[in-house]
Amino acid sequence: MKRVLKKSAELCILKVIMNERLAGFKEQSHTADLEIRVWGEDLDSLFSAAADGMFYLSGIEDSEEGFSSVKESISLDAMDYEGLLILFLEELLYRLTEDYMLFSIDKISISTEFSLKAKLRGTQIRSYQRDIKAVTYHRLNIRETDQGYEVNIVFDI
Repeated sequence: MKRVLKKSAELCILKVIMNERLAGFKEQSHTADLEIRVWGEDLDSLFSAAADGMFYLSGIEDSEEGFSSVKESISLDAMDYEGLLILFLEELLYRLTEDYMLFSIDKISISTEFSLKAKLRGTQIRSYQRDIKAVTYHRLNIRETDQGYEVNIVFDI
């Protein structure tokens, strides 16, 4: 997986290139919480970009020196794609806040039966700037577009 990060004062777009699939996110203004708009050519790249967007919003400081990466696999099932996205992000958020682990996604597969299988690589971090309390269902609706999929995700802070 290759990552390209572009920053400006009001915009952050992360393009994730996984097997030539493009995805990204943009921070949206929100009165009390944090919100991102996420897009991807398919559901796999959409979920990956959503995870990267959440980690970006957390303001990861630095990774720990001398810590070897940890490889893990996860499997999740839900009633729909929105529920699956919430479960996936909440799992990663839990590991970030409780274990100070930042995960990158080596491989992800989402089935039509609303199940997810992912291989993750985690590294220890020192700290993060923003404490995200939860991933919410507010305005959460995965939409199919001409370019693939998009979704707005609101995070409770």
